[in-house]
Amino acid sequence: MNRCGFRRSKWALVSAILWLMVGCVASADGPAPLARGTVYLPDGRSLSVEVADTPAKQARGYMFRTSVPEGEGMVFLMDSFEIHPFWMKNCLIPLDIIWLDEDWRIVHIAESVPPCKKDPCPSFTPMQKSRYVLEVAAGQSRKLGLEQGERIRYEAPPPPSPAAP
Repeated sequence: MNRCGFRRSKWALVSAILWLMVGCVASADGPAPLARGTVYLPDGRSLSVEVADTPAKQARGYMFRTSVPEGEGMVFLMDSFEIHPFWMKNCLIPLDIIWLDEDWRIVHIAESVPPCKKDPCPSFTPMQKSRYVLEVAAGQSRKLGLEQGERIRYEAPPPPSPAAP
């Protein structure tokens, strides 16, 4: 490799390291909060849920979080009805992962999925196709009495108010 190529590679590496450092600093403060919707459970109780409705929000999920408060969760609004495997890359806490079909009916529950300790991280895959996924703190799906076949209801957050002039 000639010196010019090495320098370009060297600067690309330095640039990448700086971007990673900026990302780590940003994640220390936490990402900007996601919009919050509400999930209504079969027994009438509700959960306040962060809404992961873009590929970037879905990829981030609960990464780098140290807790998920009781009564809260994250709902993933997928673009398609298919098999959606999840993994626990950069997750610090175990979670329950609940896959739901197009009618918000529970099709699969993976309880107490552990954080990934080293690469390659395993994937957790539902037994059926899903359109939505709900994540809650480990043990919450059992505590809430959620079972396959039950239906939940989702209420989207209100649209953001227009910016003042």
